[in-house]
Amino acid sequence: MANFEAGDKIVHALRSVLAQTMSDLEIIVSDDCSGDDSVGHVRRFMDGDSRIRLVAADRNRGPAACRNRALDMARGQWIAIVDSDDIIHPERFERLIAAAGAAEADIIADDLLLFFEDGAPPKLMLGEDASSPIVVTPERWILAGQDGSPALGYLKPMIRRDVLGALRYDEKLRIGEDYDLILRLLLAGQDMVVVPEPYYLYRRHSGSISHRLSVGDMAAMVERQDALIAETASLAPEIADAFDRRRASLNAGLAYERLVESIKRRRPGQIIGRLFADPRQLRQLFASFLEGRRRRRPTGPRPLSPLLLLGAKGTPGVAQTVPDYKPVAANGEAAASSRQVWRDLAATRGQGAVRCIPLDAAGRYAAGFIPEAEIASVP
Repeated sequence: MANFEAGDKIVHALRSVLAQTMSDLEIIVSDDCSGDDSVGHVRRFMDGDSRIRLVAADRNRGPAACRNRALDMARGQWIAIVDSDDIIHPERFERLIAAAGAAEADIIADDLLLFFEDGAPPKLMLGEDASSPIVVTPERWILAGQDGSPALGYLKPMIRRDVLGALRYDEKLRIGEDYDLILRLLLAGQDMVVVPEPYYLYRRHSGSISHRLSVGDMAAMVERQDALIAETASLAPEIADAFDRRRASLNAGLAYERLVESIKRRRPGQIIGRLFADPRQLRQLFASFLEGRRRRRPTGPRPLSPLLLLGAKGTPGVAQTVPDYKPVAANGEAAASSRQVWRDLAATRGQGAVRCIPLDAAGRYAAGFIPEAEIASVP
């Protein structure tokens, strides 16, 4: 868990990992010279649980270096990345490792349940139609996010320690370091599978580093791709074609970020020249303006979060019916058809934490998909 000034969000992140049904784990919090109270929260957790370890940097060096420090300390058979402002379902590790065993995968990931601090409706990153596991090839990973396909680079995979070996994040990258690490593993022949159940609850807010790009970030991503191609002895035709298409996309993104930088610095000559070179950027600029205007629009007061009595159909006293509970199976199967149910359940968040009273195993499982839920037992 890399951390840089996550504040009290790290409390929810740590609680969700400590609550895992697979309890034989270690939590390595790698702090990147935070100036807030987040490290104090970590130390308080450490007083009550010996599974938590803390490594603190003396200066800020970015997320890749922060994660590398933790990787150098890790002792587990599987490596999982959980960001310090996100939340995971209590059965995530147990179910993903079962799925990896069934698929004989070296890298296993799940869908993201995106939840928004401004009260916008939650989303499923893989979209509404995902229903079966996805086998991720190098070319599929390279082209992810283009032509409307899901941006797989946002996923938070678990990786077998023995295939990771000495491989580490590229510390020159502040954006896309996860994408680059997984791509290098896939090019080396490791097998990756994505299950459709959204066990990872991904917080979207204005401070998230992954939602901001700069000219330097984009240029580093272009440079890294070129270096990776040069490092690879030979590329299959379909992979080479995927790299060419992604390079074109990265170059377009770099050109757009240079346009935005020119606008911020109020350099009209550069603005006109860049728009003349690629008039399509005007449409993208207008879309970004509308998105920013929408986000700045004041929202009405949010209702108080409800009290939910969760359980499967037929359970006495249930106020919110949820799908029947499926125990962790050796074949890694999950109730993929329930994905929209979990999204809608997460949408019950209002002002304050959702208070949940699970009335059976199905209710307990369902409560894990509600961000920052307060779980209570039956009185």
